[in-house]
Amino acid sequence: MKAQAHFDTLPRRNRRLILRDEAIARRSGKWKAWETVTFPRGSVSTHGWSAEFTTAHRNGVFSVLDRTLPDGTRHLGITALSGVRPTWTEMQRIKDELAGPDATAVEVYPPQAEIIDAADMYHLWVLPAPLPFSLYPRTKHD
Repeated sequence: MKAQAHFDTLPRRNRRLILRDEAIARRSGKWKAWETVTFPRGSVSTHGWSAEFTTAHRNGVFSVLDRTLPDGTRHLGITALSGVRPTWTEMQRIKDELAGPDATAVEVYPPQAEIIDAADMYHLWVLPAPLPFSLYPRTKHD
């Protein structure tokens, strides 16, 4: 986590100001526009699934690593510099802004043996097709 390591080396006053600005932006909902950065496959990490990320988005509040799996599913790994978990509303907004308001995304709670918890990162899986169920009844034409 190079960004976190860099943050930790800043003077204490600077860190407090950055975290204050993040808190204000989160409370007000006034995020900066997303900036997208692309990088060569494998440049984020040399091993595991994290090596598959080729895109990142950031907006002054959140950073999102973005990869697309062979089946078309998008994996969004979401962090805030403060380490504070995004709320449901923030996750919905991130999904809407990066994948579109009509996209369906899920948050997965895996089997215990598959848990990786090395960072304060939260994951959305944007599906290539709608779920076979919904909170609302569906007709044959939906």
